[in-house]
Amino acid sequence: MKIKDIMSRDIVTCTPTDLISEIAQSMRALDIGCMPVVEGTRVIGMITDRDIVTRSVAKNGQRLVKDVMSEEVISVGPESTSLEAAEIMAQHRIRRLPVIKNDALIGFVALADLSVPSETAHEASQALHEISEPRHL
Repeated sequence: MKIKDIMSRDIVTCTPTDLISEIAQSMRALDIGCMPVVEGTRVIGMITDRDIVTRSVAKNGQRLVKDVMSEEVISVGPESTSLEAAEIMAQHRIRRLPVIKNDALIGFVALADLSVPSETAHEASQALHEISEPRHL
């Protein structure tokens, strides 16, 4: 199954100059754990609830998204398969991926999206297992 067939197209984003406090409130209201950081349609980073806690709240003060976002964006294209997405999620220990085409954000796919169709349930289950395994340092 192709990612374009299962991805969410209704995406909430933020910009690098948004205030962390506003983004945290939006995440809480929308019940989401991460948001792509965009300049125009180009994804330049990701901000997660964990970024906010470990990089902003723990350091106090009003901070901007650009101060605490993760700059490495791990993504998939719309023609990627659900198996490829599950493997990327497992490898990078993440549960959500932006879907990018020609440098533009066009969707978002979550681990839960992979588990809905019966043909991808195994891949999602395997990815969740690998994501949930403790890291051995």
